[in-house]
Amino acid sequence: MDASVRTLAVSCNDTAEMSEVNRGLADEVKFPDTTPLQWSEVTYDLTMRKHFLVMVTALLLGCSLSTRAMEPAPRVTIVTTGGTFTVKLLPAAAPLTVAQFLRLVQAGVYDSVYFYRVEKGFVAQTATADDRGIPLTETQRRTIRPIPLEVSRMRHTRGVLSLAHGDDPNSGETSFSILLADAPHLDGKFTIFGMLEGGDATLRAIEESNDQHARDRSAKRLQIITIRTLPDKR
Repeated sequence: MDASVRTLAVSCNDTAEMSEVNRGLADEVKFPDTTPLQWSEVTYDLTMRKHFLVMVTALLLGCSLSTRAMEPAPRVTIVTTGGTFTVKLLPAAAPLTVAQFLRLVQAGVYDSVYFYRVEKGFVAQTATADDRGIPLTETQRRTIRPIPLEVSRMRHTRGVLSLAHGDDPNSGETSFSILLADAPHLDGKFTIFGMLEGGDATLRAIEESNDQHARDRSAKRLQIITIRTLPDKR
């Protein structure tokens, strides 16, 4: 039986039984065998060890979180027929979505994808990966999978990237929106996974030159040419 469990059954006056506990814990508590442990001494020792383990665990967890916080956020450049954006991704807010987005980017899934709509004062939203100039390959198609909703403290403000989904909040895959204005009614309902780091002038130009069906004055559809990851800022 574990010594820490045995102490619960020991009487303060049962010196024979206490000596047996003492022998079981001798290597740990460092008391001489000739000195019977008292109930208060055993309890104190076990409590101190418990507190020590809690402190070590907290320290290790803190170091882990600090290391993650120091890691630079991944960044991508989105090249469209209407201009180029630089986007900082937010793995701390949406780790699953960011990881999946980067896999899709690496596989070229977004290359030649069209925009679905541009609603002034609201969003510029991409179509799904099936609506693109170059058909998806089977390898690319296998990369696409639903991503569960990830709610964070981030807010839907201008320049934020938000993953679109259907009636099921866990059905988001490839379509995403770039917010053209603050939209607090979307908070907690859609996953925020990135934000513009540069390109607000491009965003403004897209908003002004495209209709709600994401077509410019010549009826040409707004389209993503490519998305590429950028090197770390270190």
